[in-house]
Amino acid sequence: MNQFFLYLDRNTWLHRLDPRTKVLGLGALFVIALVFSDPRYLGAVTVLTLALLASARALANLRKLGLLLILLYLYCVLLWPLFVSGPTPAFSIGSRTITREGLAFGIGMGFRLDLMLLDGLLLLSTTTIEEFTLALERLGLPGSVSFALTLAFRWVPSLIGAAGQIMQAQRSRGLDLGAGNWLARVRRYPPLLVPLIGHTLRQTRLLAMALEAKGIGPGARKHPFLELRLRLADYLTLGVISLVLAISVWIKLHGYGSVAVRF
Repeated sequence: MNQFFLYLDRNTWLHRLDPRTKVLGLGALFVIALVFSDPRYLGAVTVLTLALLASARALANLRKLGLLLILLYLYCVLLWPLFVSGPTPAFSIGSRTITREGLAFGIGMGFRLDLMLLDGLLLLSTTTIEEFTLALERLGLPGSVSFALTLAFRWVPSLIGAAGQIMQAQRSRGLDLGAGNWLARVRRYPPLLVPLIGHTLRQTRLLAMALEAKGIGPGARKHPFLELRLRLADYLTLGVISLVLAISVWIKLHGYGSVAVRF
């Protein structure tokens, strides 16, 4: 498996679920993340997602995105308190008063962003691209739209791999990308875009020719080799997801799970 793809071939209960169940579960977790802003509620859902990642034996992928998750969390925690406020002052930075509500809101937003990334990571770690495409079609999304969405999951890793090969080729020719100060290092990267753009155009043309040769088009009738079937585990999972989503909405409607701040 390409190192830039996130799918892990494991024999776990999450891998065996119907991909439609996993897509609907992802949507439900996104809704829950958007419903709450209190870090206590979002933190609990984040812990639940981490437990699901552990049960899917997908923590190896978590290490790939660890730095991004930390940076996004710190970004929210540091910046949101500067733009929102509440009635309880905590401390001052110059003329700006940071409130406890602002800090709580920033922590909650950090959990929210990380939670959405972890939910997507859980889906991509347990679902192949083919299953994901077929699940979207079975859920009513047009085939062309499903194909366009899932193509990104193949295209982005391919471009990342091509960029790595180009940088290695330039290093073999004597280009030192790490020499000098940060501005000098940044200036060495734009010329690498020229071969990357050329590679992208060639690959796009080859992909278009391959799709045309296989008769793929808006009106083409497709016969997928995968068969999707909901089993007892899928119905139980969908029932639990629906229950958790309903409880979350009920909590929100009764005034809980939010931090009262002024923008």
